[in-house]
This record gives sequence, structure tokens and C-alpha cells, in this order.
Amino acid sequence: MANPVITVTNVTKAVDTRQLLVDVSFSIEEQSLVSLIGPNGAGKSTLIKIILGLDTSYEGKVTIRPHERVQYIPQLSVTDHYQLPLSVHEYLAIGTTPLYSNRTARTANLTRSLEHVGISKEKLRQTYTSLSGGERQRIAIARALLGDPTVLILDEPLAAVDYTSRTGLYELIRHLQQVHHMTVLLVSHDIESVLPLSDRILCLNQTLHTDCHPSAFDPARTQPAIHHHC
Repeated sequence: MANPVITVTNVTKAVDTRQLLVDVSFSIEEQSLVSLIGPNGAGKSTLIKIILGLDTSYEGKVTIRPHERVQYIPQLSVTDHYQLPLSVHEYLAIGTTPLYSNRTARTANLTRSLEHVGISKEKLRQTYTSLSGGERQRIAIARALLGDPTVLILDEPLAAVDYTSRTGLYELIRHLQQVHHMTVLLVSHDIESVLPLSDRILCLNQTLHTDCHPSAFDPARTQPAIHHHC
């Protein structure tokens, strides 16, 4: 891989005597969809924070290729603890568009973003809290698209989404990667769904196992079963 978008080299992190990550190294190729899987407590969220630059207390090195525009979509809660009385229009606009920009142009921009994720512009007038889990996730993706990203990082994007909505959301993520030429890093527990979706699977449990066979991964184990030759 001559010029990867993201390179993680020998990343190790410990808190007191507890090892969270041990000598993690991998690269992500341009316009690929890579899924990061692992059991609870495997270090997935810690690794994402390090890649995003939110956690700087670690050993090793993380490099993101210059001029890449990274957008992060965090895991959505099943319930909105804050219950902010925001419309979808306000949720999309806050922090993503100039406050004093032309209102018509701003609304057109938000509408285009919604179209990309399969949401009608009529939803702009609805309150964010009235949306289903699947709709909220699509809106979160639409908000990320307003930043014109080249890289999307999604942390458990379907954790708060009902089962019937999941297939469409996975298809949307794959569409963004293939048609809009984005590089995607997807963190998920949903191994069966990400297997056909992904160009590459990374299995993490403190240490990283590249080119593993996801069907051999058993969440009930403390370690994934790895076939390095797959």
C-alpha cells in the first residue's frame, strides 16, 4: 500500500496496570470499507479516539494523509437523555453551516444532504426526538456529509436501530463508500452483516489480528479465533 489514508503503527495504551491496546498496527487503503470488530472491552472505542486525535496519551504513531477530511459519527443512544427541542433543520445546521449565510441556499444544502441518505426534505420541520432510530442515524450521516468528508468513521452506527432498518443503513454506508468514493472505517458488533459489506475485517482484542476470518469470531470467547492464512 503505497499511500494509505490512515496508518496506525505500534499503538499501545495502558491505564495504570491495565493494558487497553498492545502494539496495534494497520493501514487503511483509499476508498475502502474496513470494519473493526471485537468483544466489549476490546479497545475499539479507545482506538477510534486515538485515530481522531481525542486521546493523545499513548505510545506509537497515527498518521492521517494530508488534506483528508474526516467526519466521525458516534454511537447513538437508544434514548435521547437531553431531549433538546430541536427540529431536524436546526440539528443539521448547528455547527455545520455559517450562522448568517443565505437561508435559502442553506436549506437547499441541507436538503441535498438528506437526499443522499434517503430522507425526505419534509423531515426538516420535524423534531429530532420524534424520529425513529433508523431515521436519526440517517440524519447523523447527513450531518456528517455537510462537511464534504473523504473519510467517514462510524462507531456502532446501528446500535440504536431496529432490525428491519439495518439492511438499508448498511446499503447506504456501502453506497457512500462506492459511489461517493469515501474511505470508511466502521466499528461494529454485527459481524454477520459487516462480513459481506466490508473490503477488509480487522479483529481487535487489545491486540489486532488482521486478515482474520470473521465467521470464526465468537463474541462469547475472551479471544477471537483467528485464521491468519485466510
